[in-house]
Amino acid sequence: MKRSDIWWAAAYGLLAVFTVLFCVTGGFAKVNIAYPYLAGFAQFAVYATAGELLSGRMLEGTWQINRATWFKSLSWGIGGVLVTLAFTVFSQGTRQAMAAGLLPGYGNALAQAFFTSLTNNLFFAPIHSALMRVCGNYAEIRFLAGQHITPRQAVDSVDWGELIDFTLFKTIPLFWIPVNTVGFLLPQEYRIVFAAVLSLAFGILMTVLKLRERKNRSRKELPI
Repeated sequence: MKRSDIWWAAAYGLLAVFTVLFCVTGGFAKVNIAYPYLAGFAQFAVYATAGELLSGRMLEGTWQINRATWFKSLSWGIGGVLVTLAFTVFSQGTRQAMAAGLLPGYGNALAQAFFTSLTNNLFFAPIHSALMRVCGNYAEIRFLAGQHITPRQAVDSVDWGELIDFTLFKTIPLFWIPVNTVGFLLPQEYRIVFAAVLSLAFGILMTVLKLRERKNRSRKELPI
């Protein structure tokens, strides 16, 4: 373990303590109710960036804060605003669908949480994951590789087959739907911070995806 790892471990520990205290004292509830979009932006920017930094440490062996990091942080913040809106849309929409008999279990809290998570992850999560992947690739190519890149080239840089296989058929059904079901059982004012903290896990999942993409590229580059 490097000396820098100790300092970063301490920083993550402080973030964890702050998170617990702010939850216990009701700070997150007050901020999320009063300023939902601003709170969603800030929480995702902080927690998801923490996941990105940890991801970089796992991939490259060093802690890196650079222009790409700041671009990704901004992207995560905007993604947090979209998540804030999506959570309300799918929560209210699912309740109405259950009341209309389009989904079973009306009046059951667990059923409503499950179907909210299911619809959110089937209709919104794939778009959100793809957007974050494109933004991440753009940041790395533009700011780390120093290459001029257009939005179209950023889209083309994504291994879509791997992203779809990993996101749609693995992480969404096996991870996101179950954990978001738990999140939608929480009071509304705590759902965003719960999702933001989970974005740390999303950063780790993106690391796994990058490693798989690298392995696929290496295979393609091998002589036949």
